[in-house]
Amino acid sequence: MEHDDIKRRFRTLPAEVQLLVLATFGHNLTIAARDTYEFQAPGVRAPQRLRDTNEIQHRLFGHILALASVDRERYPDDDLISIVLDFGDEHMRGQSVWGLDDALKRSAS
Repeated sequence: MEHDDIKRRFRTLPAEVQLLVLATFGHNLTIAARDTYEFQAPGVRAPQRLRDTNEIQHRLFGHILALASVDRERYPDDDLISIVLDFGDEHMRGQSVWGLDDALKRSAS
């Protein structure tokens, strides 16, 4: 249900607002990725989650580029949302939902 609401909210936005939402979501993912680092150490405690975050960002920023250049070969809106919200472990999916929901809320203001 939550995913359907996010998909509906996203697809109703004009392209320029979608760009803002996706860029904000990408920024939020960098915050979520910090959770994978060892506390005050140079190591990574959750390497698979860090890789999953990177993969989501790769797909996300590819979509941003396609949307910004009006490339018709981009993902349909619902597919993009499914791709970024249904990837990785349960914790990663929760972080993705938080990040995108926060970005949508910020774009509404």
